[in-house]
Amino acid sequence: MLVGKRMTRNPKTVSPDDPLSFAAGILREHRFHHLPVVEGGKLVGILSDADLRNASYAAMPAEVEVEGGGAGDRPVREAMRTEVWSVTPDDSVEDALLILTREKFGALPVLSGDRLVGIITRADLLNAFVDLLDVNEVCFCVDVTFPRNMARFEELIDTFAGMGVEVRSVLIAPQGEIGALNAHLRVATIDGPAVRRALREKGFVISEQVSRL
Repeated sequence: MLVGKRMTRNPKTVSPDDPLSFAAGILREHRFHHLPVVEGGKLVGILSDADLRNASYAAMPAEVEVEGGGAGDRPVREAMRTEVWSVTPDDSVEDALLILTREKFGALPVLSGDRLVGIITRADLLNAFVDLLDVNEVCFCVDVTFPRNMARFEELIDTFAGMGVEVRSVLIAPQGEIGALNAHLRVATIDGPAVRRALREKGFVISEQVSRL
């Protein structure tokens, strides 16, 4: 899945010289947490609601506590972060998720060349994986360990087909021991005992920790 399919296109932006009160108004009105900062058509920074709060607190006398703070007339450039990671529309959502997780970011600007074309957030990525795993439907979940070969995987899928049970999603990952894979399957049934019985009859190793989601 590509970033370009999940990003918010043509995001709201501010310039480095806009007052922080203007940026705060955009964040509040649209319930955003991040704003790209653009100057001369190029991305020069990013401003988060946390950056805005920090700037507001820094501008207040220590004994004063006023919501919104006293940073409203200061320019965005004084609070924005200028070291900005970005991705392209052709990058995978997995790559974007890895950057957000490792760097503890909340969002990434999306660039095509040097042109800002979108922004992708943690929420966008969570929604992408909700769709990918089809977790909106009630299903039975089961983990199956099998050797690393396609014939065995095809037999696994055929087992469900023989039961007349639809496989809604499959997530495959290495199982630790050499040559083994683990498949996390969501299947359109709530008859867990029948699923476990059919898999064991085919010689598959399954986890006992299964659930309906």
